[in-house]
Amino acid sequence: MKKIEISRTLPVTERADIIVCGAGPAGWVAAVAAARQGCDVLLADRYGFPGGTAVAGYVLPVSGFYLGGRRVAGDIAFEFAKRMEAAGAALFEMPKGNISFDPEYYKVIAGRMLCEAGVRFASNVFITGCITEDGPDGRRITALTAAGKSGYEAFEGRIFIDATGDGDICAAAGVPMQPEDAARQPLSLCFALTGVDTSTDLLKDSIHHDGKGGKGSQNNTVREFLLNEPDVPDFCGPWFNTSVSGGTVVVNVTRADCDALDRRAYAAAEAKLREDMLLIVGKLKKAFPEFRDCAVAASAVNAGVRETRRIKGRYTMTGDDLLSGRIPVCPVAACAHPVDIHARAGAGQTLIRLTSPGYIPYASLVAEGFPNLIAAGRCISADPEAFASARVQGTCMTVGEAAGKAAAFCAGRDIGTVYADREGFVPGTADV
Repeated sequence: MKKIEISRTLPVTERADIIVCGAGPAGWVAAVAAARQGCDVLLADRYGFPGGTAVAGYVLPVSGFYLGGRRVAGDIAFEFAKRMEAAGAALFEMPKGNISFDPEYYKVIAGRMLCEAGVRFASNVFITGCITEDGPDGRRITALTAAGKSGYEAFEGRIFIDATGDGDICAAAGVPMQPEDAARQPLSLCFALTGVDTSTDLLKDSIHHDGKGGKGSQNNTVREFLLNEPDVPDFCGPWFNTSVSGGTVVVNVTRADCDALDRRAYAAAEAKLREDMLLIVGKLKKAFPEFRDCAVAASAVNAGVRETRRIKGRYTMTGDDLLSGRIPVCPVAACAHPVDIHARAGAGQTLIRLTSPGYIPYASLVAEGFPNLIAAGRCISADPEAFASARVQGTCMTVGEAAGKAAAFCAGRDIGTVYADREGFVPGTADV
């Protein structure tokens, strides 16, 4: 492959105590958590709004908030959900505890919380890499490089939080990664339909993921229809979900196996998924009166990614840790969602429900030899089984809150490290 060498001198346009990369569920919550501790926080994201795939990708509902009727999600996530509910933009689907929401209100209310906390939001920028220096305590990030409409620039910081989902900053810094999972979970492109009749038995209950009476969230009537259609491509579910306001129904049904870190493969998969979306909607319109007058109102900006990179942390959370309910010295988040593994091909899914919360240790958020870098969201250190529960939004928001508080603790005391003991946190700070 031909290569071109480029040398640039970049202007340092931003400086902060803590820089959070990625404004998805983990990232924007991490930024709020750190800023509320008095830190100067910069949040950087490629989109012009907070929420990431949750809103750009129509990922409804927020899962992982409750288990057995008991809330396990973090305080900031709960505060956000209650503020959404007060605005008429969220439904607590009890007893299961999923949170249905209006994506447009999500953007605004999350944005308000960032503004109130004093977070500076560098939107519409793409983080291209990082600048590091090696020292006696390991490799430190000194700055991030970014690109946007203003050109190339650099952001200097003291502590960095990688909430990119794909572990982009960790990878750029050289953090070792978990081996690729042979059963890597596939992509899905969610979309919104208008004009759906949700008053009949087909949909009136299945658009609410509340679990009442032991009811599952998958619509088995539509699933059986799709399974018997010979030209329907690989799919999942399907799951239909209310978007709270108006008559819009959000659909999760498409599926494609793809390495989302391969730009060309990802582009091809997205094109296929959009074709699949129209094919499936066309079949629903013909087969079910409830969909006869429906139309695709919007589709995800990008295909939703379930699984890419996960760091090799100071501790790797395992499926056994999760399912046993083992509590580490410093638990930072509790998993409530089932182990949920989507098959790479076909319409299959492995689902193992939890009987008690599974706990994520702080040591799964940090890697040996990288003293000012914390991972948050789905790139934390977990094996495939533990990851299959921990990857959902409610858990990612809680991990983000922990990462933000830990970063603020380190920045505020100028201790210069985010390291944990293998099963704990910096000595004397187990309450973080």
